[in-house]
Amino acid sequence: KEGEMERVLNKALFDQTLRVLALRVPSKLVALVLKDLKKASYLFCAPKYIPVIADGDKHRKILLDPSVTTEQANSLLDSTGVDAELTEHDVTLTYDNFPSDQILRKILPSNVIVPTSFETIGHIARLNLDDTQLPYKSIIGQVLLEKNPKLKTVVNKTNVISTTFRTFAMECIAGEPNFMTEVNEAKCRFQFDYSQVYWNSRLQLEHQRIVSLFSSSDIICDMFAGIGPFALPAAKNQRCVVHANDLNPSSVQYLTHNIKLNKVQNLVTPYNLDGRDFVRRLVSSQPPIKFTQVIMNLPASAEQFLDVFKDYPEDRVRPRIHCYVFVRKEAGVGETEVKSEAVRMVEENLGRRIKNFDVYDVRDVAPRKHMFCVSFELPVGVVAEEDKVTSGSVEKEGSKIGKRKVREEESEEERLIEKKEQEEEDKQVKRSKIN
Repeated sequence: KEGEMERVLNKALFDQTLRVLALRVPSKLVALVLKDLKKASYLFCAPKYIPVIADGDKHRKILLDPSVTTEQANSLLDSTGVDAELTEHDVTLTYDNFPSDQILRKILPSNVIVPTSFETIGHIARLNLDDTQLPYKSIIGQVLLEKNPKLKTVVNKTNVISTTFRTFAMECIAGEPNFMTEVNEAKCRFQFDYSQVYWNSRLQLEHQRIVSLFSSSDIICDMFAGIGPFALPAAKNQRCVVHANDLNPSSVQYLTHNIKLNKVQNLVTPYNLDGRDFVRRLVSSQPPIKFTQVIMNLPASAEQFLDVFKDYPEDRVRPRIHCYVFVRKEAGVGETEVKSEAVRMVEENLGRRIKNFDVYDVRDVAPRKHMFCVSFELPVGVVAEEDKVTSGSVEKEGSKIGKRKVREEESEEERLIEKKEQEEEDKQVKRSKIN
């Protein structure tokens, strides 16, 4: 049956010999000819294959791409005026000379989509395979591992993200079942067990954007800090004082470890509390901790924790809050309305209107789902009637999207979201591509 044999990798399938055109040129002119060939995309290219071959003591053969015709090669020679001879050469290729996508395209059934990219977390590659790819997970993992020397472990996500600790189950499909890894980001080192904590490489640019807004005079309240992707760069690079909290004990364990690893013990204090309890502790401590910036990054539910600020002391300096929300974009709804929905979600949970706010489109995580960061100064004073947000005003002022909030997605939608996020990573944080 189609696909049955492809579950075991037969590398001999890729052994082949090609006869290609070649230019025999004097050794001293090789660099000049190579420049012209690369510019015209005529040079033979294959992984682990050098397209320049010695031909006697004073000459070299430069191999041309199989698609190049004799007419094209002669035309190039005429335009450059180089004294070269057009000849042929037999190229022997093996499994080692093919990139991963070509290998998988050859061995997987035609109805199976070839994975085109993956997220890297140190030595770990993370995939999100669909139902058609799962029967071939081992061979997919093997090919990725062999074609990317820096990788030691390939995992596949097996369920949706937990709303409690933001972790997900994963299965090692190739390599060492070693989830302890290290990532370098923003001049900081992060060591952690990827199976126990939340880490999202796709947010690297957003981490940098937010941290760049801070100065050494800021005191940061990071309500859902994870292992510290906002907290540690803010302390190490901006010299901010940071109070970093997470509900997941494993996250706090590695956050504490990374604080020491990056030598910012004097600037970062870790906490293991519920987000609301954390804010209340900072506010009620003696003397009180007067934070100036608040980071709220909890997928799909951060805005729900804004109610803790309803009773924020009026005599305190108003902190600037950076709250992340997920918003659906229905058909026919424009960008302005989607951003208005992000603001509405914040205002509804805060219980009042916000002013002087910024809405930043972090990324489009799925065809109908956006991630936004709503940044605003916490309103001051008694809530006036015109500033109150009631269910009636929400219905009147809300966008066409309505009051529906984003919650945990069904498995199929999560898969589509992950696929889109993996493609986004190629552009945003230079994710590894399949060689």
